[in-house]
Amino acid sequence: MQPGMTLFQGKNGAGKSNLIESQYMLAVARSPRASTDGELIRRADGASEFYTQVAANVQRQDDAVNLQINFRSAVSDASASATQPTLSTQKYFRVNGAPRRASALIGHLNAVMFSADDLDLVYGSPSVRRRYLNILISQIDNEYLRTVQRYERVVRQRNFLLKQIREGASQVGELAFWNDQLVAEGSRIMAQRIETVNALSDSAMPIYADLSGGGERLTVEYQPNVGLPSGSASASAIADALRAQLAERQRQELARGITVTGPHRDDVALALDGLDAAGFASRGQSRTAVLALKLAEGAYLKSKRGQEPVLLLDDVLSELDAVRREQVLGLAAQYHQTLITTADADAIAAQLPSGARRFHIGDGLVQLLG
Repeated sequence: MQPGMTLFQGKNGAGKSNLIESQYMLAVARSPRASTDGELIRRADGASEFYTQVAANVQRQDDAVNLQINFRSAVSDASASATQPTLSTQKYFRVNGAPRRASALIGHLNAVMFSADDLDLVYGSPSVRRRYLNILISQIDNEYLRTVQRYERVVRQRNFLLKQIREGASQVGELAFWNDQLVAEGSRIMAQRIETVNALSDSAMPIYADLSGGGERLTVEYQPNVGLPSGSASASAIADALRAQLAERQRQELARGITVTGPHRDDVALALDGLDAAGFASRGQSRTAVLALKLAEGAYLKSKRGQEPVLLLDDVLSELDAVRREQVLGLAAQYHQTLITTADADAIAAQLPSGARRFHIGDGLVQLLG
């Protein structure tokens, strides 16, 4: 794909979003939409096996890298002897042809994606916003991803122990080890999330003002479920707060049999003039707020990685008015590479910058338009 802006146009269902999704998958090693890998595969009727690959050659400032995500069918062990065995989906990764873990793929290609589904960052559950932060920070720091994975294991083990204690099969004193692990991993996660959200808020505020005409002030705030000292976001201060909260909530956690303290219960708030966007913003205001957040994400990735991310805009421009669409395209044109999809090319084509390329997607083909 050439540098600059590229528009992919075609009817709904033609595969435009699949193209954008595949680019983002190579950046974050997972689909932004599908809940399981099996949902990503279109299988021929009656097919007993399948193989699919998503791949790209990424040209960076000083080198190039080939990235691959491969999917293949695998027979479930439990159904191997059945007349019609159950097929599962295996996913594996390669970087420059060599097998790698998912964490080793992340970070080679930086990308920011904005689609209509991203309105869930305003209206969705806290888990949507936590996942958003985890994906963003993991593109910058592979160790963060490993920290999250370790933390999730700690919470699972601690929940199991809480249930055992409640049932009389274990002793309360056994919690000490898992409390230490939760504090160690959780404080690192929270410190990085707070730093990231503060940076996003600083960047998103002026972007939103430009896109909205300065009518409201956008803020993005991290909301931990433990009280932190005012103005402090150091890992040590967070660790002290987590440890104190675990002690305070121990009786509650034992009664419920689950861990209710830690970053797996935190949230992020998007507010306009101090009012929660989910409850008070219009759909248009929320869309603009999320778009400002995504553009701020691009600036943050560039500042941390030293290279500009690919900007992916999936069928969102046609939902904006002409003035706001022109503003977004002006900001998008500042990126080294921007990929845009639309089912309404007539509404966008006249506002594309000079030199933008256009492709038509349909019937399984991608064709360059003159």
